[in-house]
Amino acid sequence: MLLGHTAVTTVATTPDPLSFLARLTPFNRLSSTELEPIARELRAEKWPIGEVLIRAGETPAGLYLLIEGEVYEVDHDPAAVESSPPGSAQNAPLWCVVSFYAAEDAFDAQGLLEGASKNYFVVTEPIQCFLLPRPVFLSAVQTHPALAAFYHQKGIQRFAYLHEKTLDESRDLSSFTLAKIRDAYLHPPVFVNANSTIYEVALTMKAHKTNSVLVQHGEELGIVTATDLREAAIIQRRSVDEPVGPLATYDLITMEPDDFLFNALLRMTHYEINRLVIREGRKICGILEQIDLLSYLSNHSHLIAVQIERARSHEDLKWASQDLVNVIRDLYAKGVKIRYIMQLVSEINKKMLRRLFELLAPEEVRGNACLLVMGSEGRQEQVLKTDQDNALILRDHFTHPDLERITSELTQCLIDFGYPPCPGNIMVSNPYWCKSVKAFKDELFQWIVQPTAESFLQFAIFFDAISVGGDDNLLRHVRDHMYRLLGDHRSFYAQFAKATVAFETPLGFFTNFVVEKNRDELDLKKGGIFPIVHGIRSLALEYRLPQTNTVDRILALSQRNLFNHSFGTELIEVFTYLSSLRVKSGLNKMTQGLSQDNYLNPKSLNKLERELLRDSFKIVNEFKKFITYHFKLGMIS
Repeated sequence: MLLGHTAVTTVATTPDPLSFLARLTPFNRLSSTELEPIARELRAEKWPIGEVLIRAGETPAGLYLLIEGEVYEVDHDPAAVESSPPGSAQNAPLWCVVSFYAAEDAFDAQGLLEGASKNYFVVTEPIQCFLLPRPVFLSAVQTHPALAAFYHQKGIQRFAYLHEKTLDESRDLSSFTLAKIRDAYLHPPVFVNANSTIYEVALTMKAHKTNSVLVQHGEELGIVTATDLREAAIIQRRSVDEPVGPLATYDLITMEPDDFLFNALLRMTHYEINRLVIREGRKICGILEQIDLLSYLSNHSHLIAVQIERARSHEDLKWASQDLVNVIRDLYAKGVKIRYIMQLVSEINKKMLRRLFELLAPEEVRGNACLLVMGSEGRQEQVLKTDQDNALILRDHFTHPDLERITSELTQCLIDFGYPPCPGNIMVSNPYWCKSVKAFKDELFQWIVQPTAESFLQFAIFFDAISVGGDDNLLRHVRDHMYRLLGDHRSFYAQFAKATVAFETPLGFFTNFVVEKNRDELDLKKGGIFPIVHGIRSLALEYRLPQTNTVDRILALSQRNLFNHSFGTELIEVFTYLSSLRVKSGLNKMTQGLSQDNYLNPKSLNKLERELLRDSFKIVNEFKKFITYHFKLGMIS
């Protein structure tokens, strides 16, 4: 303790110890009965600015749980400059902030477990806190496995703990994101023969109170719905005595009962269907109806998909697009994993863009063109609306007098839907991104054989392209040509990969965060997300992987033993965590009426989140070293 400073016990404004402790990770994993004896040992204290609570090499008196105020963890002894707090001009060279702590943060658990602190902990804003004495803390860790599991974890392992064990109780993960298909109601399968008449099948449906039956046609199994029967009898005016076999759909979309219910929603959204056949091996377990699946879901993503399907104008699509932000906010608030949100948003966005293309372009154009989404949309990693990245490949020698108007309207509609225009003009309305198969092949030759700084960016965006409308064979022809060119220009891989290390990781020498000048924020995309995306993209290009999604690419590369499984898992965890932080920050800024971007203020995170961010950036640096070694980037000037 510094001379002149004494602890002051508080009375009036101190929160209830038990309820306060119950909010903090990892104590929120204990029951009230388990927490009560720990909470009784908490001592409420206040400390003034400048107080050194813990010194390097000393054993902490206990675990400090901050109620209010701020504490810096620094690597130098502040005694020589005790008269001024950290951050003042005269002290700046002497202080290196390792970490900082604010309300509902705790420290120094590591010093308690190891018997001595590594750094100094200094009060920089007057604090009020609870102190959990060291013997009580050590006993609690030894007694409760949940506490031991948390405090003995290191590095990115805490990410899994944060997302699987310490989410707020209001986030009902088990109700949907962890639910299996077998947890939902499955309608018992009802079988009919293909020779049964439409009338007989209608009676069977009524008797079994079902909207669908399975049709046995020799070795084939199909499905007929009540809608199929109504359309045949009323719209097509078929005789009800005709056999039902020709009405059935035999290319069944099936899933297994142990698959996740969320995957079933993705499958229904992708194929635009209202039911799935659930089978285990050759055994048919039942039919999963969309209405039963949605009983698990509290958001309205299915309504958006229906609105898109039924849209008759771009105004109809605009409504569906605008409501998507509410779905994202709801899913995120309920703890749905960011990768699942990405997949669902991707399916809805593809459906929306495909429908817009159908509304604007006549069949003649759609049959002779391939509409692409690229960049984050192509990788299925877009959550909040970002800049447009799209293109149109035309069949060679195909022309249409209204093509310029169609592409211009498509871009303008997307802007109206809330998708900003691409600053680099990478949109179908730009003739550079709307041209024939041959023209794209010629462009690839320039990108690969005579690359420039700009063309590397264009190639990267195009490499992540997927088809969302029209003839996807046109994209396949262009991509095949790309790999033929790369076979003769192997040096391109290393040149392309070099962008992985173009940006500095915002982590200082002493593992403190480096924020940008004139703003107390760091760029999550440049600092962490882009290096992973582009490094993995470069490896995917070299190994000719068909996947475009970053996580899928990492899994495929791990299977090829390019790096060990544990490192692949860490990369996935880091990429997912950084993406989740970007979404969280974006939603917060939108709530405040600010423009969403890639920036995050580290002080907006709690202590655990900051530790995870710091560990994430360390793994990003390790990945950069791997890419540098793999592609021999040190040899490229």
